[in-house]
Amino acid sequence: MKAVILFFEVHQPRRLRVYRMKEIGHSHNYFWDERNSEILQRISRRCYVPTLAAFIENEIKASVSVSGTFMEQAHEYAPESIDSFKSYFRSGLSEVVAETYYHSLASVWNEQEFIEQVDQQVNTLKKEFGVEPKSFRNTELIYSDDIARVARSMGFKRVLAEGIDSVIKGNSPNHVYRSTSGTTLFLRNYRLSDDISFRFSNWNWSEYPLTADKYAKWIDDAPGDVANLFMDFETFGEHQVAETGIFEFIRALPHEFKRRGIDMLTLEEADKRFEKRSTISVPNITSWADTRRDLSPWLGNDMQREAFNALVKTDKKNQIWRNLQTSDHLYYMSTGTSQDITVHEYFNPFKSPYYAFLSFMNVLQDLMLQ
Repeated sequence: MKAVILFFEVHQPRRLRVYRMKEIGHSHNYFWDERNSEILQRISRRCYVPTLAAFIENEIKASVSVSGTFMEQAHEYAPESIDSFKSYFRSGLSEVVAETYYHSLASVWNEQEFIEQVDQQVNTLKKEFGVEPKSFRNTELIYSDDIARVARSMGFKRVLAEGIDSVIKGNSPNHVYRSTSGTTLFLRNYRLSDDISFRFSNWNWSEYPLTADKYAKWIDDAPGDVANLFMDFETFGEHQVAETGIFEFIRALPHEFKRRGIDMLTLEEADKRFEKRSTISVPNITSWADTRRDLSPWLGNDMQREAFNALVKTDKKNQIWRNLQTSDHLYYMSTGTSQDITVHEYFNPFKSPYYAFLSFMNVLQDLMLQ
């Protein structure tokens, strides 16, 4: 292994409050502003600001996508986080990656809506950070040949996907590939990624504790050209709190990589360095979520499908309607499997998936009356 690519998703939804049936037709205040403010300020303090400072101090290269809903709320509730991202993006260590503005499922139901949301995001990134991204990463790594085709038509040169066994079919995610549309395709190494994002603080894991030298050795010993390590930015300081040693780990990684001759590259740099191994076809939609790595985290039960179909039919074409498209709202309705439900419960601001469904449907009904 000669290189690693660190990619991070930065996203926060506008969470809905408990919106009751009796409010329909009377109240149009849908969003849980108090809770959203509290969460943004906490994560900014625990994650965004200290992590970005550590990245700059230790010259850690990463490719990063930031959703429009995050940027809106960060400006409103935690402007210091926006300042930190600006400092990092100006450092020359990072590549900014595009996604849908509302972190939505638009790519799976309406191509024009998908294009409009990506265009809105690209224009916002130009205005906010002075960059025009040429790499694209769809919501929750949702990917297919058709999504790559649309991304190519919008001018993107590189697309990211999950490197699951059904996709690579005996190949390794540790190479650079091409999509069927001709874009460069980077496949997430989910095992190495999840070692940090999910298993780092798990005392029952056979490899606990995970140290920087151990992790660098795993990458060095793995066959292939590049390890694609894709995860939530909130891994640092939020999902894996400071007391786990996650910041000491991330600060030590560059030294261990350098000691073993492993380069940290952005997506663009890796695209230029490595030959494309072959073309990978993904006819069916995949994602990086849950054990099934498909659309089931958002459309896996009757509640989710009913809510999604009602949302699509509403077609209000305004900001509230598009905020309701944010994938998290459907994710909160998941009843999941025994392997995945703990993660869903961790993120869900409601007492249960059923409360999430009822509030969403009540909001949607009120919106339809306007």
